[in-house]
Amino acid sequence: MSPTATITPGASALEQHLALVACGQRPGKTQACDSCRRKGSGLVNMASTGAADAVAATICGIAKTSSCHDCKVKAAEVIRVYNEQAAA
Repeated sequence: MSPTATITPGASALEQHLALVACGQRPGKTQACDSCRRKGSGLVNMASTGAADAVAATICGIAKTSSCHDCKVKAAEVIRVYNEQAAA
């Protein structure tokens, strides 16, 4: 699966793709919101460690004590996409 996010200057295609996944990737959605785009580089770094809880917490928001189910699912997808891209 190739990234479909609109490229933001200075951000890698992988950052853009992971931000889009975190934002809620779905058919017709081509870019992440500003908040998720700002999280892109952090998502790449955390996904590289496989720290699903940290990725989920980042997606869900720092103020929360535990991540919601939807953000945990998105975190698993972020890590899967990262691993797929790293293996390519």
